[in-house]
Amino acid sequence: MKYNTIHGGDLDSIERELGIRREEIIDFSGNINPCGASPLVRDEISKNTGCISVYPDAQYLSLRTAIASYTSADIDNIIVGNGSTELIGLTVKALSPKRALIVAPCYSEYEREIKLCGGEVSYFVLSEEEDFAPNIDKLKNCIYNIDMLVICNPNNPTDSVFTAEELDEIVSFCRSRNVFVMIDETYAEFVENISLITAVPLAEAYDNLIVLRGTSKFFACPGLRLGYGILSSEKLKSHIDAIRDRWSVNSLTARAGEVMFSDNNHIEKTHALMKRERERLKAGLMEFEELKSYRLNSNLVLCRILKEGLSADDVFNALVKYNIIIRSCDNIRFLGNNFFRFCILAPFQNDALLKGLKTILK
Repeated sequence: MKYNTIHGGDLDSIERELGIRREEIIDFSGNINPCGASPLVRDEISKNTGCISVYPDAQYLSLRTAIASYTSADIDNIIVGNGSTELIGLTVKALSPKRALIVAPCYSEYEREIKLCGGEVSYFVLSEEEDFAPNIDKLKNCIYNIDMLVICNPNNPTDSVFTAEELDEIVSFCRSRNVFVMIDETYAEFVENISLITAVPLAEAYDNLIVLRGTSKFFACPGLRLGYGILSSEKLKSHIDAIRDRWSVNSLTARAGEVMFSDNNHIEKTHALMKRERERLKAGLMEFEELKSYRLNSNLVLCRILKEGLSADDVFNALVKYNIIIRSCDNIRFLGNNFFRFCILAPFQNDALLKGLKTILK
């Protein structure tokens, strides 16, 4: 089975390659909010289909105003793009780092974009012996002879987090060494108290920092392709603006984004669900002696298989029989075939996963 070629949440590929009807798939690999998209977003799109006949505002003023209100960031420090993936690429292209350090294990797109621009990549590897918790002193010792540092916070796939204070220390340290920092906060909004881990306030104070977020995961809108970045460097903003597509965010997506961030009911519903299910999953996973799970900070759960002779491939193949898709970490650098990752879904889906794991690990 070609599970390593399937992008999380790509139900069409799962249906084609694994022969499971998409309506029957329980996809724990896509990391998408089980509450779905905000009702305000659905209504806004259905009521404004006529806007597809008009070019978007190239400055995206209304959209950026909504993001500024949501993040408490200065509107002049906000850029938008066709998903956070586009903004990762634009940031790397604008900076053209010769040598970059990436905190790993991590999302492979960082390395890909840096190498496409001719840069060299090295890694600061989170230690399994330390349960993948960031070690700030060790990281600072590795910040030399580089011009870019990349951090995903919370980290995918380990779900480990840097605190806001730790990030402040790191960004300040990097500035003193002329190192630019890119922080990907794709999963930050799933954390119970985002203020403890977000670097958004730091972006106002440091011109060597960009904070990136998307709306695919927390806001469950991967098809809209909306991402945004927060940075105070006028030089970098100008460079990104010069190389990006003028209308990279379409009209319907811009309209959806204008209401998405104001749906507090939907946001609170998501946080309540995540809090309940994190606790339930934590308790449920502790019952498996042949499985070690790591921190549950956002909506990601990393597990290591302790049972002799059982691999992530085996777990994947066994769970497919129940129409359950997880993410094997076999092709994630610095992990391997005894690790797998899944996300938190609805209670009945999480129960199905725990039941499936019980049959495998008994």
